[in-house]
Amino acid sequence: MSVALAWVLASVAGAGAPDAGTAEPPFTLSPSKGAEHPSTIESFSSSEEPSSPIASFTEPAAGPNARLYGHLRAQGGVDTRFDSIKGAAGAEDVVDGWLRGTLGVDVKVSDWVRAVVEGRFQVRGAAQRDLDRARGFFEPMLGEAFVDLYTKKVDVRIGNQRLALGANAALAGADALNPRDLREDFLLADPEDAVLPVFAVRGAGEIGTLDWLLAYAPFFTPNRFMVFGSDQALLQPGLALGFDDRRVDPSVVPYGQERLLETQRPPPFAGDLALRLRSRGKVRIGASWVWMNEKMPRVVVDKELQAFLSAQSAGKPVDPATAASLSNRFQANETLFTGTYRRAHLLSLEASMLVGPGQLDLDVTYSPRQTFFDADLAPIDKPALTLVVGYSSAEQSDWVWAVQYLGLVIPDITAKEQVILIEPATAVGGARTAFLHLFVGQVGVVKLDDRLEVTVRGAFEPIQRSFAIGPKVIWRGFDRWDLWLAAEFYEGSPWSPLGYFGRNDQILAGARYELF
Repeated sequence: MSVALAWVLASVAGAGAPDAGTAEPPFTLSPSKGAEHPSTIESFSSSEEPSSPIASFTEPAAGPNARLYGHLRAQGGVDTRFDSIKGAAGAEDVVDGWLRGTLGVDVKVSDWVRAVVEGRFQVRGAAQRDLDRARGFFEPMLGEAFVDLYTKKVDVRIGNQRLALGANAALAGADALNPRDLREDFLLADPEDAVLPVFAVRGAGEIGTLDWLLAYAPFFTPNRFMVFGSDQALLQPGLALGFDDRRVDPSVVPYGQERLLETQRPPPFAGDLALRLRSRGKVRIGASWVWMNEKMPRVVVDKELQAFLSAQSAGKPVDPATAASLSNRFQANETLFTGTYRRAHLLSLEASMLVGPGQLDLDVTYSPRQTFFDADLAPIDKPALTLVVGYSSAEQSDWVWAVQYLGLVIPDITAKEQVILIEPATAVGGARTAFLHLFVGQVGVVKLDDRLEVTVRGAFEPIQRSFAIGPKVIWRGFDRWDLWLAAEFYEGSPWSPLGYFGRNDQILAGARYELF
């Protein structure tokens, strides 16, 4: 997949089309979910007004103040149909599940120092039909873990963190510093699962009526993804160049799959850099520049090797001359495959304002060079322009809604090129400009004193007429517990953005328990 499309899938699916009004304002540093955020780095001064004009001289608490937070979440899903034949190469998983946990502490050391340390883990499992090739793995990771230093002019954060850029919380093209976990459900994933913290140093402050942010992430962290074997994998059974996973034991299938497409990572300190300026007021206008390593590998496969693998995957006889040539080249230690990460510039403009009952967001991002892939899965470099317009509810109400549009323009496509998952196969035949139009919507209602929530999320891509829809029902009638039922349905041709190589629909159930 191209970097641009990976962002579309990760942001819409991985970020799960977040509830309207949850967009993180610039420079917000609070890990608390749903809290009110200031426009600059969060301080620890009290927001309570005194009950009388006489000042209260309370003795300050001695020593640091600490707050524990954490939760456990579980999910299980089953496909609505079993398309793959048992034991076939690249057969799809039909059942999967995971258990996740988060435990953190937020410490106010003093009025000018704050520290947050958060640990996360997940246990994943999956199996093909008749519970064939069952597998599972345990994955611990560091969540947000940083130190804040508050000064009169500059606030600094050092450590593992979320670096949010752009006006739109779900789709902004500038928001590319944090890698995404593309193993998450397309429509229903929690944003904290889809966006991975990254080690960085960031400063924020004010210049006149402008807020500024400068961030540097020195170490490279790629997107997390599965190459084969799951509904979210890059290679689905419907893709002709499927991976023959029968040669890989199930016990090692989940581990390091993204490294199968890598041969080299960027060196240390050749990291990502971002600068952002944004005005304050009723209409907030901003601009940003990002210089980053792309988070998806640029995979180049030798033509002879590609022909050999294609024939083998399709069950066709392999040309003896090709097989002999490959054998000789392997013995000569020739490089037949490379997977590297290119650098890209992102130049963005943004604006946001309240209009009636909602917030209107606008993001425009231009990149002079991004990596896309053609129908043979070979990388091609093209400039790209991304436009995102979003309108989401901003008033207190039982109803929550959001409507968003993402447009992608890729000029200079030659007659023989086809941008995979963005253009239909009929697009080839002449020089042209490629377009992607993606509409994303959400509507939900909360009833029974906030105990019952019903939400429907969906996406529609009109050029190839592919779409996805995800209804979800949440019950909060038990102390600290959320219980839910949901589904994901996809329709479209195998080469459309939402048809996604014929990926399957799912019925899901899950629960969340707040530890504190």
